[in-house]
Amino acid sequence: MNKPCKIIIHHSLTKDGKVVDFNAIKRYHIETNGWRDIGYHYVIENVNDQYKILKGRDEKAIGAHTKGENANSIGICLVGNFDVQLVPSNQLEKLVELIKDIRNRYGNIPVHGHCDFPNPDTGYRKSCPGKKFPWKDLEEKLVEYQNSDTLSQWAEDGYNFVKENNISDGTRPKDIMTREEMWTMLHRYHQRYGK
Repeated sequence: MNKPCKIIIHHSLTKDGKVVDFNAIKRYHIETNGWRDIGYHYVIENVNDQYKILKGRDEKAIGAHTKGENANSIGICLVGNFDVQLVPSNQLEKLVELIKDIRNRYGNIPVHGHCDFPNPDTGYRKSCPGKKFPWKDLEEKLVEYQNSDTLSQWAEDGYNFVKENNISDGTRPKDIMTREEMWTMLHRYHQRYGK
């Protein structure tokens, strides 16, 4: 079972042909590599002139994208060759959207490139997700989101409840909560509403 504590970004090393390259990648992983499914948990590509997030393996399933890191990560592949071209801004926005969604479930887990993890057998380090991948732009967009006080729509009722009932310690909506803070909030809730 996968226990994600990091996100690892890849590129397909292929030109995005505005077709569903997800299927070609999946077919290659199954038919050539002999894997049971596509190796990535998500693929982001241009489908009918719109960037889409396509679901691969279930997040609970161990991936097949970064040797030595597959049992503790979520693998995301952007279709394109970012050794030779820039990541399109709309594709980068979809990546930010996906990372936000993943962090809503797993906390503020770090984001890495495949290049951060050399092959444990050979020591070989790939350039993936590409020499032209915009790490600075991605980090700025994620920090901007983290510092935002804008509530996610799905969290609005819960946030208002803990704030109105003085259960929260006053942290901002996007602040990361420690286990101690969570225990304190649960204890306050139990004192007020428990039994």
